[in-house]
Amino acid sequence: MDVEDTARLHAIALISPSVRSERLFAAATPFIWGDVIEILKRIQPNNARIPAAPVKEEPTIGDIVPAARAEKLLRETFGQRGWTPLEVSLEGGIARE
Repeated sequence: MDVEDTARLHAIALISPSVRSERLFAAATPFIWGDVIEILKRIQPNNARIPAAPVKEEPTIGDIVPAARAEKLLRETFGQRGWTPLEVSLEGGIARE
């Protein structure tokens, strides 16, 4: 989950009259750490500190059905197409070498 998506959802929860006494699930999609490591290696190919990907890894979360509500609110309120992709989120927080 992208930090900016999370911040936007917090703002929506505070100011939107359509959000009342509900939880907004800020979980875009299941992922595995191997995907994160692959992206980090692409962003910083010379960084020897990035570890090897885990072997036989399972996704850390399953299908988060209530997240569709949060994604819809992001589209309606901020005009986003959907969740910020994992690669875009990681690139935004990692300095290139």
